[in-house]
Formats: sequence, structure tokens, C-alpha cells
Amino acid sequence: MKNSALEQRFRCGPIEASYENSRWFSGFMKVLYLLVGIYFFWLMTGEEMLVEHLDNWAVLAFCFWRIHRQDDVMCYVADKGLIVRRQFRSLREFYDDQFHEERNLIFLPYKDIFLISDNWQEIQLGQAEEGGIAVLPVHLQFLSKKNKQRLIDRIKKAHEADDDD
Repeated sequence: MKNSALEQRFRCGPIEASYENSRWFSGFMKVLYLLVGIYFFWLMTGEEMLVEHLDNWAVLAFCFWRIHRQDDVMCYVADKGLIVRRQFRSLREFYDDQFHEERNLIFLPYKDIFLISDNWQEIQLGQAEEGGIAVLPVHLQFLSKKNKQRLIDRIKKAHEADDDD
């Protein structure tokens, strides 16, 4: 999805930055899917009938699709908040994440972000009072350390600006 479409959809102001998974993780996953694809291609060479190939073709297609999707943006930093990729919780949401990636994007205003968990798999939203916090599972655990620090700094900057107002 283009930045202008995201800005219009979420009304989040200009997008300042976008963050993908770290290069190391993306490269590792590409090699892993490539090896799985090669293995299933090798299995396919021993089969004679077309019907026997169908399951291998399906696995090959999935591997190539996942190799292509490794460079997806996991988080956008906008003027008014973050746009993050929500973690899927069901098979239907997994399907949506594969073919309709924009459906799993969610906008979080900076003022609502309370805490990012240590493992970067959850963002706590709301206020520090009983029953005032909601937990949102997200896909941020594989960002690079530098990008994680940039996100924390941007959230702190926004919170400080809100305190000054």
C-alpha cells in the first residue's frame, strides 16, 4: 500500500518512516523458504502423474509467495501515530494477512500507546489504571535494534509534546 493511501485511509498525517524486519531475519527466512521449495521440487521429480504434483506445486507457490512477502513493511511512523501490522489470531486472519495485507494494518495514536512489551510482540494501549489497558498483538519482534530504538524515541517525543501542550 502506498504512503498516500495509508495517510488518507487512517488520517494519520504525513508518514515519516517505514520499518521492515531486519535484513538478517528476512535473508534467513528467504533462504529457509528457498530450501523448502527446493526440497519439494526434488520430491516432485520422482512423481510421474500430474495429480501427484499438485500438493508439491501448492507448497512451491506458498514458498515463493513467502519469499516475496519477506520485505513487507511491519510498521509505519506517521505524524499522529503508528500504523502497525496486527498479529493474526485465526486461520481466516492468516489468509487475510497473506492476500489482503492492508486488512491487518491498524492505526495507533501516540497518546494511546502505553507500553511496548519486552519481546515486541504486544503493544499495551490505554491508561495505567485498573481495567484501562488493552493488549494488541503485533509483528514487531524482528525489527532491527536500531529501528526499535527509533520507534521508542518517536513515541517518547510524541508523549513529551503532549505533556507540553
